[in-house]
Amino acid sequence: MNPLKSIGIAPCLLALLLASPLQAEETNLEQVTLQLKWTHAFQFAGYYMAQHNGYYREAGLDVDIVVGGPNIDVVGRVLSGEADFGVATSDLLLNYAEGSPVKVLGVVYQHSPVILIMRGDKPSATMQDLAGKTIMIEEHAADLFAMFNRAGVPLDQLTCLNHTGYIEDLLTSEAHAIFAYMGNEPFVLDQMGVEHFILSPRTYGIDFYGDNFFTTQAMLTEREDVAKGFRAASVRGWQAAYNHPEKAIDIILEHYPTRMSREHLLYEARITRDLMTGLVDPGYMLPGRWEHIADTYIEIGMLDKRPDLDGFIYQPDGTMLPAWFMKAVAGATALLAILLAITVYFRHLNAKLLTINKELSDAKEAAEQANRKKTWFIANVSHDLRAPISSIIGLTNIFHHHGKSLELPDKFNAFLEQLKSGGGFLMLMLNNILDLSAFEMNAAAVRPEHFELSEWGGEIGNLVQPLANEQGVQVRIDATTATIEADRTRLSQILLNLIHNAIKFTPENGTVRIALSCSPSSLEMRVSDEGPGIPEEERERIFDMFAQGAEGPSHRSGVGLGLSIVERNTRLLGGDIRIGNAQPTGTVFTVAVPLGADSSMISAHSQMDASSPPKIVS
Repeated sequence: MNPLKSIGIAPCLLALLLASPLQAEETNLEQVTLQLKWTHAFQFAGYYMAQHNGYYREAGLDVDIVVGGPNIDVVGRVLSGEADFGVATSDLLLNYAEGSPVKVLGVVYQHSPVILIMRGDKPSATMQDLAGKTIMIEEHAADLFAMFNRAGVPLDQLTCLNHTGYIEDLLTSEAHAIFAYMGNEPFVLDQMGVEHFILSPRTYGIDFYGDNFFTTQAMLTEREDVAKGFRAASVRGWQAAYNHPEKAIDIILEHYPTRMSREHLLYEARITRDLMTGLVDPGYMLPGRWEHIADTYIEIGMLDKRPDLDGFIYQPDGTMLPAWFMKAVAGATALLAILLAITVYFRHLNAKLLTINKELSDAKEAAEQANRKKTWFIANVSHDLRAPISSIIGLTNIFHHHGKSLELPDKFNAFLEQLKSGGGFLMLMLNNILDLSAFEMNAAAVRPEHFELSEWGGEIGNLVQPLANEQGVQVRIDATTATIEADRTRLSQILLNLIHNAIKFTPENGTVRIALSCSPSSLEMRVSDEGPGIPEEERERIFDMFAQGAEGPSHRSGVGLGLSIVERNTRLLGGDIRIGNAQPTGTVFTVAVPLGADSSMISAHSQMDASSPPKIVS
């Protein structure tokens, strides 16, 4: 035998032996196909992360991710067997009601990204302005059709064109408004410098789920382990995408052809994270939400009756609520009692330290040292308390939203309202304490950002709604539609404290009015109440720390920090405060602050009523 030949054969045999386990592993993977409903974007980032982090492989799956597009029938491809899994919207419920054997495995977006965008050539932000106009919309955009119905605009007054999927049609066609996604078209129009308005179904109480992933009844009957593995791996992928959006964007740009820039993907990632909420795990869904969606379809005539959802919703563990949810609620009452006790202690501690500082004027250095220790202690404890309070507020929001589907007793619902109101009050107080600590340590800073004024006003309305409901007070917000550049956090502290103060002094069945308006260079926030007013002699001292006026109808005198925080934040932002009298009774606080150079005024207004509750009109 030729020794050279034997030497050459040996490496080949070694390579084959090493490759054999890998080939065996590849052979053992189950081949499945996932059909996307649109072109590659952050909208599908969880599936990309599951693929590239090896989650599908760990589940024994070799997943082929197939790109979608405007002419792709995702449900049809899954039902025909061309794909094993698909990504769909809440319209999947219509397919199920019509007899299609589909099964929803999980929901990614807890809120729908579907919106309606209007041209900005005739400034307006109401649905009524579209009566008799032409719109471009998808055939099954039920949440938008329901929005027209709730707004009192009959569909027969609209001319509907087929949606092409291109935002340019808003500029070149006869359409006055167009179907769009929150994470895509608004960014494109902003980049083009095109003025536009956004109308959201959630403004009208229509809250559909967004993207979901689904399969067929046959898959769950014949290969449930495959479906279960795909679901678990996809959920892990979405958790990774939520926690590491920039890594997901790197994967998209490197492996999945897309027309989107990195900046566009970052914008879409932010919107996606907001729609996922972070309060529940990816994939989580409740039958009550699907019932709400079915009822909306019935409302606009797309369904005759609500279908049996047991055959539609897949629950891998047989439960409707996660175990941690019920345990957390069970301990919420005790935790809130502890937090209230700590808050009373803080009030007593602050008053005592203030007295000590006055009495020890001859020992200034010792008093300043004690004050620094107090500030450090309160700031750190307050910061640590924000997380459990946030959890309480989040849990009560979820229970409040799904109260009907859970069939909770009225007494428990009333308790949740009190819990939500108390939690909101505590969160505002802790934020005030943290702000006060920052000012005392000369650590307060201004961090401007871009945000939409009327949307921000709606968020403020949602935060004060529980207290307004508890006191029997209406809160009405009138906000200019504009994108401004300012410190959103400090403006929120100013406005929340003024509104809380106004609610405290407004009698039952009274109204607190808030007006948010701006010019290219300044923002004006005006808060008026129907209380007894503030005497001239007291106006000089109301901004002093721990200063307290008479108790209002709510009998909640407060700690005396709110207006002090308002004054300090306003001064930090370079603004001013004016106090006037409302007619026939009450007080008007007007705060004016300068805006950044990139703020853009749009002459339209959105009105919100916090007693109904408030919603956002962007």
